[in-house]
Amino acid sequence: MHAIIMGAGPAGLAAALALHQQSTDSAPFQVTVLELRAGVQTIGGAVNLTPLAMRYLDALGVGPRLRPLGAKVSYIEMLSHRTGSSLGRLWPDVDAIRVLRQDLVEAMLQTARAVPGDQLRLRFGAKVASIEELGDASGEGSVKVSFTDTASGREETIQGDFIIGCDGIHSFVRSSLVDPTRQKTYSGRATAYGFVTVSQPGNAGITAADGSPAVNISTLVSGQLGSLLLTFFEPSLKKLYLANVIAQPEKQDWRDGKRATGEDKEALQRDFLRRFRGGKLAGLEDAVRRCEEWVSFPVYMLPPGGVWSKGRALLLGDAAHAMPPQGESTGIAIEDGMLLARVFSRRDTRSISQMLADYEALRRPVIKKAYDEATFRWEKVGERSWFGMVLMEWLTVTYIWSMNYWSKNSFGRDVRTLDLPV
Repeated sequence: MHAIIMGAGPAGLAAALALHQQSTDSAPFQVTVLELRAGVQTIGGAVNLTPLAMRYLDALGVGPRLRPLGAKVSYIEMLSHRTGSSLGRLWPDVDAIRVLRQDLVEAMLQTARAVPGDQLRLRFGAKVASIEELGDASGEGSVKVSFTDTASGREETIQGDFIIGCDGIHSFVRSSLVDPTRQKTYSGRATAYGFVTVSQPGNAGITAADGSPAVNISTLVSGQLGSLLLTFFEPSLKKLYLANVIAQPEKQDWRDGKRATGEDKEALQRDFLRRFRGGKLAGLEDAVRRCEEWVSFPVYMLPPGGVWSKGRALLLGDAAHAMPPQGESTGIAIEDGMLLARVFSRRDTRSISQMLADYEALRRPVIKKAYDEATFRWEKVGERSWFGMVLMEWLTVTYIWSMNYWSKNSFGRDVRTLDLPV
């Protein structure tokens, strides 16, 4: 069986590695990954990888390459900007990893390239022009993909048994084949972030009201004008990552994010300072002023539900269910690929259409719950009145308790052992 995957991000590479692991001498599995970009070029800041995500990455052989690149996060401290006091600790003792998204993708790519033989092929600089389905997904057939090699200008075609769209929120597979009517929407907001080199490893230079360090590894500051993430993300603890959600009009030249320069850079810094000046956290404003670079990344979303598959095509990750940012979004995309491989373990007894239906039956309830939770939290992001800020602090305490209680079951699940539909 031959799978064609569009997109070499976390979802696409997880699916490629997981499907490859299904290959046996008697039932080989060929995987080809097509990526538009010429190489790994990703903007996305520092991502949080929960124990669940790391369990999957370990199973794919990525974990040993990735762990030395990240910072171990034993909890996320929740602080009040108003009082400088702790509101609680989210996910205590879960041993998550905070790492640059670029490092994650490169570790996954290195693992894929280390696969012996040619059963897992990576094609960068592949600009897809068309996808054509041949035959019936319930029986004999294939998918033909026509693309241009951007380095040579040569036009090529490739055929496989099915195609997986892991090509993100702006998915070509979705818009051209699976669900052309389902349009992404711009939230009117962007995640903006910057990096600070600290003078002492592990010391952000920011203190809470009681004089203790405000940032051990990872801290979320809740304020009247927004929430600010402060976290280390590499093992030396010399770099501090700051991230915040801002209102930003859509610009056509930055749909995949952009590094701010000149006046844009100064404007982002002013906006951060406006939102987080004052308060009871000493050194916070100075940390913002010392940011060496600023990046903006627009937040697009897809309407809930929608069509995920058609014929021999299936969407994974943001291409299927792009939702507002949350603490385990990258892990959800990786889990998509792991579940798909579990479903395709029965490829000798079930048709393509049956397996894609099996995947959706298992995955949709999980994604709906994650989407509803992420949307609820996203609607609470933004500027508040003084009373609203105090109320949010009280709600945060309840939220932390709830998340810590339910995360025990959430992080304990494993889609590799799920019972499959009859």
